[in-house]
Amino acid sequence: MPKMFQLSLLGWLVFLCWCSVGVFGKNEALQIFPPLPVTVSKSTNTVCRDHSDLYMDNLRNFTLWAHEMWDATSKSSAGILRGNVFQMGHFDQCLSANAPFPTQYCLATLTASIPKPKGNRDPFSLYYDPYQSVFQRLYKYDDKSQQSRNVINVGWCVPSSCSILDLEENLNEYLAKTENKFTQRNVTYKAKFNEALCHTKAESQYFDVADICFCLLVFLLAVLVISATICDYSKTVETKKDKLLKKPRSSKFIMAFSARGNFLELNRADESNPALSILYGMRTICIFAIIIDHRFGTFISSAVLNFDFLEYQYRSSMACFLFHGDLFVDSFFILSGLLVVYSLLNQMERYHLRPGFIIILRYIRLTPVYALVIFYYATIFNHTGEGPLWKIVAGADSNDCRQNWWTNLLYINNYVNEDHTCMTHAWYLPCDFHYFIIAIFLVIAIKRNKKFGLGVLFSLLVLSLAIPFAIIMMYQRPGLMHFYPEFLTGPKVYIDFQLTYNKTHTRATPYFVGMFAGYLYYQLKESNKHVCRIKSFTIIFASILIMLICVFSAKVFYDPYHPYNAIEAASYASFHRLGWGIGTVGILYTASFGHATFMKKILSWRPWIPLSKLVYGAYLCHMSFQLRSAGRFMSPRQITYFDVLSLALSDIILSFITAVVLYLLVEAPFRKVFREIMMPSKNTQMKPKNNVTHNNPSAEENMIITNNNNNVQDSRL
Repeated sequence: MPKMFQLSLLGWLVFLCWCSVGVFGKNEALQIFPPLPVTVSKSTNTVCRDHSDLYMDNLRNFTLWAHEMWDATSKSSAGILRGNVFQMGHFDQCLSANAPFPTQYCLATLTASIPKPKGNRDPFSLYYDPYQSVFQRLYKYDDKSQQSRNVINVGWCVPSSCSILDLEENLNEYLAKTENKFTQRNVTYKAKFNEALCHTKAESQYFDVADICFCLLVFLLAVLVISATICDYSKTVETKKDKLLKKPRSSKFIMAFSARGNFLELNRADESNPALSILYGMRTICIFAIIIDHRFGTFISSAVLNFDFLEYQYRSSMACFLFHGDLFVDSFFILSGLLVVYSLLNQMERYHLRPGFIIILRYIRLTPVYALVIFYYATIFNHTGEGPLWKIVAGADSNDCRQNWWTNLLYINNYVNEDHTCMTHAWYLPCDFHYFIIAIFLVIAIKRNKKFGLGVLFSLLVLSLAIPFAIIMMYQRPGLMHFYPEFLTGPKVYIDFQLTYNKTHTRATPYFVGMFAGYLYYQLKESNKHVCRIKSFTIIFASILIMLICVFSAKVFYDPYHPYNAIEAASYASFHRLGWGIGTVGILYTASFGHATFMKKILSWRPWIPLSKLVYGAYLCHMSFQLRSAGRFMSPRQITYFDVLSLALSDIILSFITAVVLYLLVEAPFRKVFREIMMPSKNTQMKPKNNVTHNNPSAEENMIITNNNNNVQDSRL
């Protein structure tokens, strides 16, 4: 090759390299958001300033710990245009860097003020012309279903001696001096810090008195259960004479904690009314659906890599199913109302009823295991994980439980301090408890005067329809609660959650429908009622059709192009729960008394029996696994249906395993202990109401005795 040609080729290569450096070398100027500075350069805080200077000096000297800190800081933003607004860096590396001073990891919230783009763009469209300006995508339009692209959270590793104020002032001063291609287009940047998004290593290592007390309590319960179980196994075979002898109460208290006896009771079924056996499966399937729905919600509330996928899903038919899981909660209200009315009417045929006492029994039945889970949330739960979002996703619930545990134990947490309620999903329990109290007096009215009692129940049903209708009309709110980012990142303070979602007076319709169903089952007990094949298929078809209409008609409320109509929204908010209730009762009725053999076999499947008795415990604890998972996201994760369903399956397994532990440690033992305290065993046999003696149990006593085996008539969740 001629030398002249070689020199010419070399010259062209140098020229191309120079062009690439000139055009692309300064890639920082082309970034949507500028990179963070290394550390705090100016501060009135002398300790922060000294530590920052030491950090910079060691970084220039290539010291390992300094480069670990700098390496843990997020250098650039990526995926913003697809909805990835979390640029997290490396959380663990920052906190574990062996610096001569404590380090802290903070997520800095950077907001870019984007001038309104030229042109008349459709603000609700998800299509963006790839040849238009990037400002079209970054500008914040008035569409709550779309993730803001002009706000991101960036991980920054700095000395812990620098306060939030130091970081915010320094970063805003740095951003004000930043110059890039975007600032030349009048884009300005602003930084903000939140205490809940800053972490130090020492925070996760501190155990206080409450944490230690919880560990001791669980240890003592475990020792008690193990000891009682050993005693149970070591007992000799009792003779008939031994069984007739009255056992001391202390022995009964100890044996109440036997895991052997309590575990065997899990598989016992109530066979007094075969028509109710389908409720085992219905209750278990509903909790499965609720856990899956909550997994979707908690996953979305954390750092999602491809939020644009969700923006499309909001407008698909799947949104009506995935983000309308509260209908399965309504199914629990239906089952609860059905069982309460059926059980009380049965007991009142033979025994007296004292409303106050039965309410106390209900409280005792619900509260011990509930209190232990609250105690866990308030203490050890906060130490089960860490991550950039831990304090706002999981830690906030733990702190709220420390402050407002008493509202949960009084079953008023859906009205008092609701913006800081302990365990967001626990709003169901006060509603159910309030409905139970109402149901007792309604059953008494029905028993004394059927026409009057049913009339009052119907009037309450109409009132339960009118209340949400009036609230929606008054506040001009949507017909359902949207699972948009605004709700998912702050459900407790979301206006629709507080107005219509978690209130007793707005969720009562399904419970009253269930009460009518309970009265129907009571009237048909021990009867040979059998619905013919044609009627069975008609009822099933109509019920499923009504339920599908209730679900998929919600699609219009996720359509941003659908004009808001207050009457339409209020009507849906009022009547879709009624329709769901009627459809559910129709399916239950046909499965119990009609030609729905296949459905009855599925819902009466024997394995549902023990699982249904663990539903309450699974309901209480399942969110702890989901919040922990979401709070421990160290980097954004891509969401797909398969991945979320896989995680939900693990949630179900872990929740029911934990429910077994709760059942053996607290639920079954304390139920037996309180029964023995409040209703000591009698040697005399129970006698009917027309031959009352001092030893006769009242209706509430017999109800709790019947429910002692956790049979299908247990009206809890």
